[in-house]
Amino acid sequence: MYHIDIMTLFPDTVGDVLSESILGRAQERDILRIDTHQIRDYTLNKQKQVDDYPYGGGRGALLQADPLYQCWAHICRQYETRPHTIYLSPCGKTFTQADAKRLAWEHDHLILVCGHYEGIDQRFIDECVDEEISLGDFVLTGGEIAAMAVADAVCRLVPGVLSDAACFQEESHWDGLLEYPQYSRPEVWHGRAVPPELLTGDHAKVERWRRKQSLLRTRERRPELYGKLDLSSKADQKLLAELERDLTRPVLPQPVECRPARQDDLDAMLVIAAQAQAFLASCKVDQWQDGYPERRHFQIDLDRQECFVLTCGGTLGAFFALSSRPEPSYASISDGKWSREEPYAVLHRCAVAEQWRGAGLSDRMIAVCERQALSQGLGWLRVDTHKKNKAMQGLLRRNGFQYRGNITVTVNGSHDPRRVAYEKRLKPL
Repeated sequence: MYHIDIMTLFPDTVGDVLSESILGRAQERDILRIDTHQIRDYTLNKQKQVDDYPYGGGRGALLQADPLYQCWAHICRQYETRPHTIYLSPCGKTFTQADAKRLAWEHDHLILVCGHYEGIDQRFIDECVDEEISLGDFVLTGGEIAAMAVADAVCRLVPGVLSDAACFQEESHWDGLLEYPQYSRPEVWHGRAVPPELLTGDHAKVERWRRKQSLLRTRERRPELYGKLDLSSKADQKLLAELERDLTRPVLPQPVECRPARQDDLDAMLVIAAQAQAFLASCKVDQWQDGYPERRHFQIDLDRQECFVLTCGGTLGAFFALSSRPEPSYASISDGKWSREEPYAVLHRCAVAEQWRGAGLSDRMIAVCERQALSQGLGWLRVDTHKKNKAMQGLLRRNGFQYRGNITVTVNGSHDPRRVAYEKRLKPL
């Protein structure tokens, strides 16, 4: 059993806090024992006075050495070996996660001494204290908050307190990194979506994303920690190269929202379509050329209520068409086959505004399409793209789509009609 004794003027307050939640349950299971001791109970003064003015003058008062010593000695007499004694002091060494590990793993019994007023008599420190610890470069009115923080940080590392070692090994400061961002339900809140990497179900991708985010967060927020990291592995070097590219990418204004397209969106959609046409032409992709798609194609989508837009901070940033009607060109597929003959949704005409390319808006669009298809009771999402459109194919693979074969899509007679087909299962079979 790991044991902590806390010497304080406010034992009830400290004890109540440390007897709740995880630490409280650990004490009920006899993994921990945390006792508090009222320093006033160990003074010979009839008025229970434990403080007096400092020699040499000055404001305030000090906790006297003898009441502290009598309390400390009473605790020590209950054990065969002397407990490791810590005084919580603004003059102490700044407490770190490494200290929490050391105290949890090298000791099984601590005494935490809470100062008050202007501090405590140095003679008690010299005789009884093994180390002084500070929470940081600031001053509190007493040591109780610091003692509770140290006790909590140490006790949660004691075997059995948490359900699994992974509960603390992936947290901030464990290996010199700050913890990655975390998300819970709902998937979209106030227009802010969960990063698509966390929705893939691919544990390797999730772990890679978390490592990358930890590196980024540590570099931005704690450069002194980042400078001490060993990032020489090939995996980390690859992540660092990606981070450098990411830092040059635009940042999406928030919130990002999806809504049905309106008639007054058409002009902005045509501008984005023209940007996409120019981009495809620069990549030598024979898709969306010679004016396709035109206003009439978007008008058809609008009339069918199949056209949607994504807005970034209120500005139109992307569009897509999502249909639940069977796609005739999907009936004949070569060099492969669809997984199952079930109702499906089809993602058609979609593009992201030039200014938001590389900002993750296309991944948001895919996530929205998946949610809309599921809301209609459809278990599959299908899409096709030009065989040379590597950007679109990469987007689909990144979001869990599987290649299924080749189809033919005739828009006009002057273009290559061959397309590659992808699909994604949206709910369990």
